Amino acid sequence: MRRSQKIKAGLFLTGLFLELFAASAQNTFKYAAAIPKIDSAGFYKISLAPALIAKSNADFSDIRLIDQKGHFVPYITADNLPQPVNEKFIVFPPAIAALKTDTGTSFIVENTGNLPVNMLWVKLRNTAVKRSVSISGSDDGKRWFAIEEEVPLQDADLNSGGSYLQSLSFPASNYHYLKLLVNDKHKAPLKFLEAGIYTEQSVTKSYFLIPGVRVTQQDSNKVTYIYIRLNDKYLVNKINLEITAPKYYKRDIAVYQIDGQSRSLVSSAELYSGKSNNLLFAAKGDELELEVDNGDNLPLTVKNVAVFQADQFIVSYLDAGQSYQLLTGDAKATAPDYDLKFFIDSLHQRIPEMSTAAVLKNTAFQINATVVKKDNSLILWVSIAAALLLLSLLTWKMVAEVNNKTGRV
Repeated sequence: MRRSQKIKAGLFLTGLFLELFAASAQNTFKYAAAIPKIDSAGFYKISLAPALIAKSNADFSDIRLIDQKGHFVPYITADNLPQPVNEKFIVFPPAIAALKTDTGTSFIVENTGNLPVNMLWVKLRNTAVKRSVSISGSDDGKRWFAIEEEVPLQDADLNSGGSYLQSLSFPASNYHYLKLLVNDKHKAPLKFLEAGIYTEQSVTKSYFLIPGVRVTQQDSNKVTYIYIRLNDKYLVNKINLEITAPKYYKRDIAVYQIDGQSRSLVSSAELYSGKSNNLLFAAKGDELELEVDNGDNLPLTVKNVAVFQADQFIVSYLDAGQSYQLLTGDAKATAPDYDLKFFIDSLHQRIPEMSTAAVLKNTAFQINATVVKKDNSLILWVSIAAALLLLSLLTWKMVAEVNNKTGRV
């Protein structure tokens, strides 16, 4: 056999082995969901719909992302990402218009919520003059107490568009009034526009409505039982109860997960009239039981029960124009451990989000099931071992030939 032919044979066997390995790696997963192709490469949040999670293990250990060659693609889960936050600017209304005094220009704002403040953001008309500001606080607007003195004001940015923000840091204070006194005696005053603070708020979770919910209610011996049955083993994170009567109520409620003959408490809370009665917890199964303690009161009239799953997702780097799938449904699978978790800091919070197609049976699993039924799995592994042995033999012969030629030279 010529050397070029041996190389081609070796490459063919290597490719065959990799294809066999990739196929065997994915044929233990019962279900698959395709991911739409993307136009530009980058990191993407892939939403895990209720139908997919219903087929997965409780800890999501059997979720895998594969490319069009059948290779596993690294990903990280939502738990590994920083908690996203929204920044909200709260404007403190001016208590008194900016006044020119003997010592300078003052600008007084009202901290209506008596919030603890250690940084005040001030919006000013553009200026390039050198000024400093002293900050004082008051609870009644009459007696003032020093907080910080001679805080320098920055120059406006050339591209600020007519106004700019300046942050003023000082020891935390919760005075009802804050006064900014600019040392511009005998000089033209600065123009204050507004002042306020930024607060961080956790982003509200989004939820999927779980379909096909069957609800029955039974009132017995001062207790109301609400039975919830689902079509699959869904992950449940929220239940909303729409209660129409009585007008005033305050009841204890317990949530139990039913698994065959087992009954386990997963959450307890209180129901109040005049409030949205959302029960927040985490349970994965197809049957739940709510137990409401009515005491000596009439039973609650529950008009509607809605069941939700919180939006779950994974994050991965996807290449443009490539086909990807999510796999799940392997009860024996263990959670993967990818290097990507060490590079979380390189991810920004604004990652594009995408959803998957419908969850279908994995055709690779069906092929594997047929092989197992015929008990031919041993033949498959013997074939792989033979291919590896032949590949090693060809490699050894090629190395020997090269060494012989080198020796003759």
